[in-house]
Amino acid sequence: MSNDLGAGDDDGGSIVGGRYRLLGRIGGGDAGRVWRGWDEVAEREVAVKEPRLPGEPGDEVYRRAAHRLYREARAAARVEHPGAVVIHDVVAEGEDELPWIVMELVEGESLAEVIGRGALGVAEAARVGGVLLGALRAAHAVGIVHRDVRPANVLLGADGRVVLTDFGIAHGYGDETPAGELEFAAPEWLAGEHAGPESDLWSLGVLLYAAVEGASPFLRPTAEETRAAVLAGETAEPRHAGELAPLLQGLLVTDPGARLDADEVEKVLHALSGSRPEGTAERTGARRVVAREETQETRVEMETPARRRPFPLSLFFG
Repeated sequence: MSNDLGAGDDDGGSIVGGRYRLLGRIGGGDAGRVWRGWDEVAEREVAVKEPRLPGEPGDEVYRRAAHRLYREARAAARVEHPGAVVIHDVVAEGEDELPWIVMELVEGESLAEVIGRGALGVAEAARVGGVLLGALRAAHAVGIVHRDVRPANVLLGADGRVVLTDFGIAHGYGDETPAGELEFAAPEWLAGEHAGPESDLWSLGVLLYAAVEGASPFLRPTAEETRAAVLAGETAEPRHAGELAPLLQGLLVTDPGARLDADEVEKVLHALSGSRPEGTAERTGARRVVAREETQETRVEMETPARRRPFPLSLFFG
């Protein structure tokens, strides 16, 4: 995997796409780096993601990954929901045409940082989960499966806003994937099968478990052990989930077709949080990059198998 990211040092100063000046790094990890930037045309602050791709610039693996990322980031810009980060632009930069993703800048901290200081109460976890579910349903409605729902990809704004990031930017989980990412991945994806909307619901269930318990039920000392725990669905009984426990049980089912569906999950989360679902809303001033032609490459199969409901809603509402 190439480590030669185009922006140079962490002090920034470079201009991407002829208009986005990098001001300084604000985050990063194995998947790349995120910069605070300034849009010199729109005159506003933005977040700019500089992805890290497999392979080396110029080789076939790198080119295919760059093409896929560019395509999926453009498709993800179609997701419209208050809980989904706004993608302003996707810029292919440099001789290797690395796709940089320009997004709205959300001031706040990640859910992972918050959980690191202490678990959430059931009502607050349900509120956060309800917003995330709404964002995921908006994505699923336009054929996007997130595939990387985890606390590190959830931002909590100072104003209480909940924002899911990295739509369409998730990567495959290979043998070198850290255990901290595997613990939120759906078992069917780790098994090399199709990842659909049910896969995102599994990951949401793991996230909610971590929110109220302080840690994922699947994290083990090694990536191999974590993968095995996910594939087997090995979870410890939650101690602090309260009325959220039946929902977690209904989501963390290894058979995708047997999981609670989104309608059922929505009813429970909003009952526990006392809030109403957040509808789709257009953000003022957001310039969306939309893939105007829906091709086979930009669509994700949304076929859903027949469902079983082993966890009736009476468990939640009495």
